[in-house]
Amino acid sequence: MTLFSQQPFFYKLSTAATANEKLTKLYIAYEVAGIKYKDSLELGKKTLTLKKTLSQPVAATIYTNYNKIEPVSVMLANNTISVIITNNSISIGKSKLQNDFLYLTANDRIRPGYFPLYGELSAKNDTAGLNKLGVIFDSLKKDDIKKSLAYFKSNKTSLLSLFSFNRFTTFFADYSKVETDFALLPSWAKTSPDGKNIIAKIEGAKSAQINTVANNFIQESSTGEMISLDSFAGKYVLLDFWASWCAPCRKEHPNLIKTYEQFKNKNFQIISVSLDAEKESWLNAIAKDKITWTQISDLKGQNNDIAVQYGVQSVPANFLINPKGIIIDKNLTGEELYKKLNTLLDK
Repeated sequence: MTLFSQQPFFYKLSTAATANEKLTKLYIAYEVAGIKYKDSLELGKKTLTLKKTLSQPVAATIYTNYNKIEPVSVMLANNTISVIITNNSISIGKSKLQNDFLYLTANDRIRPGYFPLYGELSAKNDTAGLNKLGVIFDSLKKDDIKKSLAYFKSNKTSLLSLFSFNRFTTFFADYSKVETDFALLPSWAKTSPDGKNIIAKIEGAKSAQINTVANNFIQESSTGEMISLDSFAGKYVLLDFWASWCAPCRKEHPNLIKTYEQFKNKNFQIISVSLDAEKESWLNAIAKDKITWTQISDLKGQNNDIAVQYGVQSVPANFLINPKGIIIDKNLTGEELYKKLNTLLDK
């Protein structure tokens, strides 16, 4: 499954008309470098084919306007996809590309089953249950890293090379460490929109090391204000990265709340940057977790401008910045952060 020199990339899709009057549209949704795309087909037409060019191979979701039918995931990468639609399901033809894609994304279909349990345990403040759930999520993460890294090492010229690279590097706390593996990607991957973002994040991670000056930024808050790091000059600032969909981030919020309440009147503030793409999900999580400090986001998901600037790919992540604007520590857990601030501020 090697890539030929043909560019730009493309995908072709074909399906058949359906007798179900409720099924009127088929959608193909995907995201490239933080920009969302949605192609569609009118299911009432006689000719039901679609061909689109792509800037890079990309994972997509195929779904209909009829929400009782479960969506399916597919890799769009110089392939022809035959979609079969029934009254209650969508299926696509098999291929090595699709089989490999499903293998790499198997845990994505397991995690959602635990999300309701996470909500229930959080509502009951069941620490023991949340810890057990954390072990499960950590196991799934390790499995993702193991599978995607092994696939990447064995299939560097594959149409899935960039996708598999993103799968295992998304968990790197210091994104500057991915530079060696990035160099192994084919040239199309390096110059793709995602590849250019990866380069920017690598450079951002290099510039955001301990004992370096924290880069200034300006981004809109959850209440509509424009927030800059410079406006917090003279204070200790925890620059915190999270997302509503990140269970470990949400689990950490009670610890952050405790720390914030203890030190907010002692020259300490938190700026949380959300890697969400949906505003409603972001705002609902802020309200549910009862967070009161500054929250900002540009709703570009993992391509958030500040995340790129600081080389953040994996959440939770944080940077502790001193009153002179110097990064003095990073990726502190709740207890570590509390002890650090206690030493710095509780004098």
